[in-house]
Amino acid sequence: MARRALALAALGLAALALLWWLKPGIFTSPVPAPAPAPEAVPTPAAAPTPGPVAAPTPPSGALLALVLDDWGYQKAPVERLKTLKFPLTTSILPNLPYSRAAADASHADGDVVILHCPMQSVKSVGREKNTLLTTMSPAQARAALETDWDSVPWATGMNNHEGSKASADRALMDVAAAFMKEKGGFFLDSVTTNRSAIPAAARAAGVLWARRRVFLDNVITEPAIERELNEAVALALKHGSCIAIGHPHKQTLDVLARMAPGLAARGVTLVTVNVLVHP
Repeated sequence: MARRALALAALGLAALALLWWLKPGIFTSPVPAPAPAPEAVPTPAAAPTPGPVAAPTPPSGALLALVLDDWGYQKAPVERLKTLKFPLTTSILPNLPYSRAAADASHADGDVVILHCPMQSVKSVGREKNTLLTTMSPAQARAALETDWDSVPWATGMNNHEGSKASADRALMDVAAAFMKEKGGFFLDSVTTNRSAIPAAARAAGVLWARRRVFLDNVITEPAIERELNEAVALALKHGSCIAIGHPHKQTLDVLARMAPGLAARGVTLVTVNVLVHP
C-alpha cells in the first residue's frame, strides 16, 4: 500500500515537472502589464490678437467714393437702395425705425456700412438720440457710442452727423477715435466745421481716416446735384481720389442711378469709402 502511494506521488511530481517545463510561469503570479502612458494633451494655441483693419489696396486711376448719409428714417429709400448696382457707402443713423433694415440691405448688396454718429451742432437744431455732446464725460460719450454702434449692424467705421461743435472738441474726438480703434473701424470726417479735430484725433489713436471733399445735395434739385457730382469727378481726376457725401433724397438717387454707370467711361472708378482711408 505504501509502495503504491509512493508510486502515485512520484507520478504526480513527474506530471507537475512536465507541466512546469512546458509553461514555466504557470506557478508564479502573473506580472501585470505596464499601464499605458497617458496620452499627451496638446496645449491649445493662443487665440490671435486682432490687429487694426487695413484699408484694401485701391485700384489704379481716379477713384470716387459716394457716401449717402441719414438712412433710417423711412422705408422707401431702403427699397430703392436695393436697386442701385454700383459701389456705395451707406452711413446710417442709429436708433431709428429703419436703421437695421438699411444696414442689412446695404450689406446684402456688398456695400460698406458705417455709423452716422450724431454729434452736437453749433446751431439749435433737433438732436438725435445719444448725440455726442461737448458736456459729456468720457464715460458718458463712450456709453453713447456703444449704444449707437450696436444699433447699426455691419458697421465698419463712422462719420459725423452734424457735429460742427462736437467735432471741433479734441477731447471728445479723442474718445470717439479711441472707440473706433477698439472696434477696428475707420473715421470719416464729414467736415461740418473747418476746425475739425477728427484728423488729429484719428492720427493720435492710430485709426485710419479720410475727409469729405464734396457735398452733393446741399441744394436738392437734379441740376444742382449733377453739378456737384461733376465737380467730384473733376476732383477725382485732378487729385486721384475724391469722397462725396449726399443723402437718400429721391433727386439724389435719381441722379446717381442715371450718371453712375457712365463714370468709368470718363476715367473714374467708383469705390467704397474704406478704399480711400489712410493713416
